[in-house]
Amino acid sequence: MGCGKSYVGSRLAIELGVPFIDLDAEIEGTAGKSISAIFAEAGEAAFRRLETEALRATAALPAFVLATGGGAPCFHDNMAWMNANGTTVFLDPDLEVLLDRLEAGRDHRPLLQSGTALRKLVVDKLADRRPIYEQAAIHLHGPEADGDVACTLVNRF
Repeated sequence: MGCGKSYVGSRLAIELGVPFIDLDAEIEGTAGKSISAIFAEAGEAAFRRLETEALRATAALPAFVLATGGGAPCFHDNMAWMNANGTTVFLDPDLEVLLDRLEAGRDHRPLLQSGTALRKLVVDKLADRRPIYEQAAIHLHGPEADGDVACTLVNRF
């Protein structure tokens, strides 16, 4: 959530000459509604099922770069599936960078609508999710996880 997956992923796809897929955009296109609307109408569990279906559907595609939502690796054994079917990257920017990005886009993120203070929510989510994220094949932390540097580092593999 807010670590730059879509930005870095789209840049990497250009560098590699392969399509870029944003999993949330795929879900919205299939469902015909926004992620926020899916959460509001059907709840998080229903969204996570749609997310897993969309993720698994990518197995039939040729080479691509995929950006998942921040929760995608954490449900339905998705991280294990992604590791078995591609190379995973954990973009891990500094907390303050992450908080600045999330504050700017808070209105568009259903999990940030709870009214909980942003810092507490992010710290708690990261504490829950980090053990899953750290199963990624590549871990870019701090300044390495930002923009052009991340694209350059990942493109070396």
